[in-house]
Amino acid sequence: MTEFKPISEPSRILFYDGDCGLCAQSVRFFLGIDRHKRLSFAPLQGETAQGYLPANLRDAQSLSTVVYRCSDSDGQSLFLRSEAVARALIDVGGVWGFLGWLLRLVPTSLRDWAYNLIAKNRLKFFPNGACALPTEQARERLLP
Repeated sequence: MTEFKPISEPSRILFYDGDCGLCAQSVRFFLGIDRHKRLSFAPLQGETAQGYLPANLRDAQSLSTVVYRCSDSDGQSLFLRSEAVARALIDVGGVWGFLGWLLRLVPTSLRDWAYNLIAKNRLKFFPNGACALPTEQARERLLP
């Protein structure tokens, strides 16, 4: 008789624009620094986003906004833009967690202004496509 392992729900998911070169590079960056494999990743255009995110965060207008979903015993929280990046860095831990806390010391309006400026120009500097294929270990953390 075959024994099946229960599928556990990911508690930390970083949602990104799956068609954006900068976003793909950012996911590879997080995969590299997340030694404890705390984060999972899913495109805003994918099935996982449909199950976890409200429609307004998945529409074509919102694809320049990274979304970080954390769930714990107290419920779930959604963070957007620079706050999503800062919280993901904090959850990675180590020196990156410290950097995330430092980032949170900057006023949100200033952080989001810089985030929006980069997001607005991301396709000019980071064309979509030409993404490296993920390793087998990384694939298990990439959700549909």
